[in-house]
Amino acid sequence: MKKILIIFCLLGCFAFYDCSNNNEHTDPPGPTLEERLQAIVDSKVGDNKLVGATVSVRVNGEERWNLAGGNSDITTTMNSNMRFGIASITKTVAAACILKLEEEGLLSLDDTIADHITVTNPNINIGITIFQLLNHLSGLDGFMVQDLWNIVEADYNTPLSYQTLTDFVLPPHSDPDVGYYYSNSNYLLLGMIIEAASGQTVGEVMRTRFWTPLQLNNTYFGKNETIQGPIAAPWRDGNGDGTLTDISSEYGPAYHSVFFTAADVFTNVSDLSNWAHHLYAGNALTEASKTKMLNFLLIDSGSIYWDGYGLGVRRIYMSSGIEYWGHTGGMRGYGSYMLYDPISGVTIAMLNNQSRSDNGPTLRFELVDEILNEIMPEL
Repeated sequence: MKKILIIFCLLGCFAFYDCSNNNEHTDPPGPTLEERLQAIVDSKVGDNKLVGATVSVRVNGEERWNLAGGNSDITTTMNSNMRFGIASITKTVAAACILKLEEEGLLSLDDTIADHITVTNPNINIGITIFQLLNHLSGLDGFMVQDLWNIVEADYNTPLSYQTLTDFVLPPHSDPDVGYYYSNSNYLLLGMIIEAASGQTVGEVMRTRFWTPLQLNNTYFGKNETIQGPIAAPWRDGNGDGTLTDISSEYGPAYHSVFFTAADVFTNVSDLSNWAHHLYAGNALTEASKTKMLNFLLIDSGSIYWDGYGLGVRRIYMSSGIEYWGHTGGMRGYGSYMLYDPISGVTIAMLNNQSRSDNGPTLRFELVDEILNEIMPEL
């Protein structure tokens, strides 16, 4: 009997030792996914990095993560409700406006420039079609040249006329349909066609067809509307000396008139991710229009990260090799990403308040790429 009691006592001691030993060495819980995502944002902002950034991630339309880091200006911390210029992501909206007007019978993608507007610059072939403008197949070169910016910088408060803007379109890069050549001139002319075909300003077309029905209440077209709510201060290295300067005071009517339908939508990051969901997975457009939009022309972009352009949309690959639909953007003081994965239903939007910095493009890419690589295994 004594032997049995001794054995039980020993077993009890071993059990107690094992339990107490396990408790003593239990690892503390690791950071949550949201904490890991915030850490990625924080790692990309600060001295010699991005001034500030906001990120929104949705899954099948539901916003799962909304993040912010860095600063707006030197005294204001960045927050995710701030509005940014989305730069060339505006082209997704301009293309959607054109397709919506086609749905309404107000134009056709086969229409030419001459069918809707008058331009006098001989560098603009008035036989170019709306489809060719949308897909950057027109052969047109750009118009945002230094001589134009000299006019803007002499008077930020006076908008430039369409005549002035089209007069600056450079000699064509090629004849129409020779090949893809990205040019803001295409979307300048598309904005003029939108107004001629609809009888409304571009801002009115965007608001009545998209912002109001889709409840994107933080989104504005800067040329035609006063941007409501807090705006992230734009920073730019204007002279190439490596020093960023807050250029908020420059953002008058002249800037907005030049950016127009190539770059002048302003919004917060939540609305931007929501716009991508409505555009590619929702009912912002009919299925027939989306089919046209997403018929990608295979192109040699010079980048391993994207290889196709549809109607105002790029086919983009991040480091994982996953195919996304969307666009990126850069303008004076702002940089942006908007991507949608048609397989998983993940949408990500990123807005940053700086331009013309050597490391800005790389940091923006890394920020979006690292967040996607963090969340995809969890979904």
